[in-house]
This record gives sequence, C-alpha cells and structure tokens, in this order.
Amino acid sequence: MKGALESMAKVNGSGCDHNTSTEEPPVYMAAHPKLTTQKSALKEIIKHGQPTTVESRGNKHTTWQQKISMYLVCILWKSFSALQLVGLIIEWTTNLLALNNGVLGLLSRIIFLNWGDIVYPVVGSENYFSILGLSDPRVDLLINASNTGKLGSAQAEVEVFPTEDAGSRSTADMCIMAAKLSYENPAVIKKVVEQNWNMHLHGFYNCWNEYQNMKNTQAYVVMDKPTDANAVVVAFRGTEAFNAYDWSTDFDFSFITLEGLGGVHLGFLEALGLATRDSIDTFVKMNKKAQSTKHQTKIKEQQEALANNLPPSPHHRTKSEIHATLPTSGLADTIIADSEKILAYDHITEQVALILHDNPNAKLYITGHSLGGALAVLYAAMLHYTGQTEVASKIKAVYTFGQPRVGDLNFATYFKQKLEGRYFRVVYCNDLVPRVPFDNKLFAFKHLGDCQYFNSCYDGMVVQEVPNPNFFSVRNLLTKHLNAAWELFHAMFIACPEYGNAFKENNLSILIRALGVIFPGVAAHWPINYVNAIRLGPIPLKRSLVGDVAHTDAEFYLMQDNLNCDVNSPVSSSVLPDRSRKSPLSKHL
Repeated sequence: MKGALESMAKVNGSGCDHNTSTEEPPVYMAAHPKLTTQKSALKEIIKHGQPTTVESRGNKHTTWQQKISMYLVCILWKSFSALQLVGLIIEWTTNLLALNNGVLGLLSRIIFLNWGDIVYPVVGSENYFSILGLSDPRVDLLINASNTGKLGSAQAEVEVFPTEDAGSRSTADMCIMAAKLSYENPAVIKKVVEQNWNMHLHGFYNCWNEYQNMKNTQAYVVMDKPTDANAVVVAFRGTEAFNAYDWSTDFDFSFITLEGLGGVHLGFLEALGLATRDSIDTFVKMNKKAQSTKHQTKIKEQQEALANNLPPSPHHRTKSEIHATLPTSGLADTIIADSEKILAYDHITEQVALILHDNPNAKLYITGHSLGGALAVLYAAMLHYTGQTEVASKIKAVYTFGQPRVGDLNFATYFKQKLEGRYFRVVYCNDLVPRVPFDNKLFAFKHLGDCQYFNSCYDGMVVQEVPNPNFFSVRNLLTKHLNAAWELFHAMFIACPEYGNAFKENNLSILIRALGVIFPGVAAHWPINYVNAIRLGPIPLKRSLVGDVAHTDAEFYLMQDNLNCDVNSPVSSSVLPDRSRKSPLSKHL
C-alpha cells in the first residue's frame, strides 16, 4: 500500500524527503462516508496521509474499483435507517410466522377467531431469532455435550472438543456454530449455550464504535465448563443482513499503515474500539500505547528468564496486574472511562485474561463469520502486537468463515509468522465478502495464507487463492448465476434425500437461494453454506497445484483436474475428518 501511495505522490509532485527530527505521520487512506452530501465529489470524502498530499488531486488517479467501493459505502450509509426498519419488519413478521406454525397456522387462528392462541414475537426474547437463525434453525453441535464439559461425537467417540487437533471436524463445527450464533440476541445465545451445548456463557458484549457513534460490535465468550475449563471460545458477530454500516465496512477500502504490523483496514480497527478516522491522531496514540505495553512486557519476560536461568516465556500476570493494564485504545480518555461505551479489544482481552488466569489449562479459540471473521483475525494479531503474550500464547485456533481481507502483504506476513498452523480461513464458492476489499495496486489488500475452499457440492481443497478473487468480472458473470441456480436446485431436491432431514432447508432458506440467482455473491455468503461445508466436506482437503487456483469452470464438478494426485500427502491446515462416502455429485452428474 505504501509503495502505491508513494508512486502517486511522485505523480502529484508531493513525494518529498522528510528529514526531520519529528515523527512522521502514518500512511493512510480514509474514506469519510458520513461527510457526504448528494452533491459532494468523490475527492471530498477521501483523505490521504503522508507521504502524499492528494486531497486536491481530484479523481485523476481514482480507479473504477475505488469508485464502485466508495459509491457503495456512501449509499449504504445513507440507507442505514431505512434498511434497519425494513429488517425489523421482515424479522418480526418471519418470527410471527415461525411461532404460529407458518402461514397456514396463523391464518387458521385468524379465520377461526382463535386470536388468543396467536403467539406474538417479543424482540430480544429467547424465542426471537435473526433472519439468519430463522433461515437455518440448527443450533445443536454436530457433537453431543457430556456432563464433564468435553464434547463427544455422536458418530465417533474419539472426536471431542476441545481436542489436540485444531483442524478436527469437532473444532471446525464448534467454531462455525459459535460464529453463526453470534448473530442472535443475548437471550438466545444464553439459552443455546447452556441448554443445547451444555457449556458456560461467560459474557455477551455490545461494544462501542466511535466513528459510527453507536454500539455496533458484538461478541460473546464461552467456556466448555464454568471451572477448570479446557476451552475458551471468543466469537465475533459478523455482517448483519439489515445493517448497512456492517456492509459498508466490508466494502470500505480505508487503511492505515502501522509500523511493525503493516497496512490494516481502518474500519476493523474502529470496530475493535481502538481509534477513529475522525482523528488520525487516535491511531498514532493507539500505536504508541501498544508498543509501550509490548516493550514493558518484554522487559518483564527477560528479567524473569534471567532470574530463573530459563529461556523467555510469557509473563503470567496476577489479577491485580490484569486489572491495572492500561487500555490500548487511542480514543479520548473520556470515552475510555465511560462505562456505557465498552471498547471491544480492551474489554474482551481483560475478560479473557482473567478467565485464563483462573483456568490455566484452557486453550483459546477465536472465530467469526463475515465481518466477525475479520475482527477475529485482527484481534488475534493485536494480541501479539500489543504484547499480550500471556493471552496470545494460549491461542489454539483462529477460524474464519467468509472473511473479508484485513490488511496488506506486510500484515499477512506478520500474521503468518505469529499464527502459522493455527489459522483456518474457510471460503464457500462464490461468496462475495471474501473477495473485498479489492486486491490490486491501489488497495493492495491481501488474504492471509492458504484457503480452505469449498464448491457448491461441498467438495473442497486447499488453494492459494479463490477463483475470481475480486468478484466483479464480466467473464465469470454467467458462471456465478448458473451456479446459484444449481444451489437452489440442490437445496430443493437433492440435499434432504442425500444427507437427511438435518440438511433439509425451509421455505425462507429456499427464498434466499432464489434471490441468490439474481444476487449470487450475497446468497453464497449465508452461514448455512458454511455449516453444510464443515459437516459434509471431505478430508484431507487435497492441495491444489502450486501457484494454481480453483477454476470457476469446475464448480459443478469434483475439481479433480485441479488437485495434486498424491492423496497421501498431509495437509497441515485441513479442517475436516474423513468422509468415506462418495461425492454427492456421483449420483447426479
């Protein structure tokens, strides 16, 4: 990203040598959609930081991808209230139908004047589900909860959660179900965690986003048992279907480059409560605090290593030290001190640190779908970057599903160095979100490591990059729509007979897939696809040929032509156990 901006600086005559004793401001590109008016020009809502001064350059160097992204972000910001109202009406109505046995059940009670039997949904209750939860009502894990807090598989008792294998089906299923559940309200989450999973809900957190001026980051923390826990799961809520701010964050291209970390998406840092683009100084302040904490932790670890004549190891803080740890957020002190404005990164880290202090054998699992996946990645990276080595050392796995790109190549390199072998990025077919923000010379957003890619038949392989990585491609337009039509047909006529009633899709899910024929990238993003992929996909995921990608023209097939024929070669980042039965397409194609 920095190289791209430097080249643009030279074109504009602003590339100069900063030989001063003062600290240079960070390189950044920040879109300000909330400043827009109907007559505002694109140049007025995009701001750049050193080493370029390009506020007055107009649209001379603006790419079509940047224009599309910015226009989408602006439209989404303007439509927030309207979309929220539409979403409330749709969700309330679908909950009303679900509580009264569908349209026929509700009509019968109205026609026969049994109005007293009509059950009205209460927003925020344990029976009020999001549109995602209504379209896929599965809440039980693939594995059964036992009284000991371990989770034993209903199909193979050797499969448990937590397990030593971070890439097991039980771990992947736990993470996708936790990510899917994050879209629900606290009452639903509590009921499912405690009654269906037989686990312990430590807390649900509704966190503050200063730039959006609202509580728009949700996460919850689960333990496999209240005491002597073996697993702690942190799940971040992803992009809500009717939350325009969430969708705008996914499409936003704004970034800032932090020394030692790389270029990082501004919106994701804001979602974690670390800074706001209204004041770039908050990012500078956050970075200084992070490096100070990291330096202090490193000194303590070195002192302990010298005293014990041992190699350096994570410093284990006392509870008083955990409570006394200074917040990393660069926001104003008044915001940090406001108990009504919980800041996601600092608050969740404190809670997790306290849990791990009381449960020294516990391992940490971080997960999320969509925007939640991006927050999971950035959260894990920031644990290392801010010197939270005690918590970071406990990370067993980071699972993301349909995650957008988080940072540039430098960030990807940093993340891989810290979490290689513990990061599992799962992408389903033509999902739009993993293909934004764009990966080109201007944006330079990069994905992290290999991808566990599944096609629409839930056959998968490990690839370096998904097909059509920037999504908007005329060449692949027809393929996406044809594939969406196949997904609709598969859901209606094949899934239930082939896999059983657990994979039978309801009318709402079928409707969403029908809309997916028009908007294929959005329908493919639905969590139901990821649950099915985790539960039906093969293992080990074969690795594609070096430098190869999954071919879009093979979406209806088993992708055998793209695979390395050496099926015995191990894949270190496999997510699923063995599936002995034949591919679901073996009978239908």
